[in-house]
Amino acid sequence: MVYDLTREPKPNLGLPPNAIPGLSVIKELVRGLRYRSIDTLIGHTLELTSIERAPDEVSAFIRHHGIEVADLRDLSAGVFLKYGILDYEFNTVVTDIVPERQRVRFLKDLGLLLDKSDVDDSMFFDAGIGFLEEMVDETKENKLLFKIMLDRQGEREVLSAPGPISNEWLNTDPNNHFPCKFTVRDACLTNCGSIWLNKHFYL
Repeated sequence: MVYDLTREPKPNLGLPPNAIPGLSVIKELVRGLRYRSIDTLIGHTLELTSIERAPDEVSAFIRHHGIEVADLRDLSAGVFLKYGILDYEFNTVVTDIVPERQRVRFLKDLGLLLDKSDVDDSMFFDAGIGFLEEMVDETKENKLLFKIMLDRQGEREVLSAPGPISNEWLNTDPNNHFPCKFTVRDACLTNCGSIWLNKHFYL
């Protein structure tokens, strides 16, 4: 689903193109960003039968709540084994729900901004603020995404074995833990795929 912002007036920031200081990156991001939490899904429990079928089962759950999704971005096999979570991002095909404009405070609440004194143009002269510039680029793609994160019910701890860091857990079959129940921790519609970068941070 394309979320077209091209008809909206673009403010004249009085800056040369391709040379946007940090504060103006924030302004540009706030202008283009759309976000809406889907609170009606948060806290719901669903049982998933296998790691392979989970995306279809989750998308059916989303569709039941009036949002049609497709074209999954899925990193969840490894993430599930290491953290006991599923983290999905779908392209939105059909929805009547409109994501909303957000204020600068929203970026701060998500951990994307430091204090005001740390994000002025003198500190980020002609360089922008790294990942915020990338987020601006994402919003310009005009894609409406559905993001959902689910926790393995009753078990938020790492599923991989304790001890020295190794990659042995990567060779574990995630289906050894299925079928199992999950609780929706968060869900949203947005035009910025990395919006949860600091809200739900994991490595």
